[in-house]
Amino acid sequence: MNNENGHSLPESLLTLVIVFIIFGTLLPFYYQLETSLYKKKLSLHAAEAALYAAGNIVRFQKYQGNVEIDDVIYHWKGDETSICIRYSGIEEEQLCVETNT
Repeated sequence: MNNENGHSLPESLLTLVIVFIIFGTLLPFYYQLETSLYKKKLSLHAAEAALYAAGNIVRFQKYQGNVEIDDVIYHWKGDETSICIRYSGIEEEQLCVETNT
């Protein structure tokens, strides 16, 4: 579809549409997916910090502290019945865990 002067108008428009689809839909979808996975990773690390905190409460009667995992600091406070973890990822969040007994 070349004319004497180069590419034709339909080829140029098709290229523009493809570029728009890539940057207009796929890139935001990728960013949202990456953000969602990062939040889940932080939540998993907060659960690991809660497990660490539970061990400190049971073994050493230490009821607050900090844990650093992957350059994120998780602040924890707890007692014999509950543990709360605060951390800053994309925004500041908190995870609280309570015992069933």
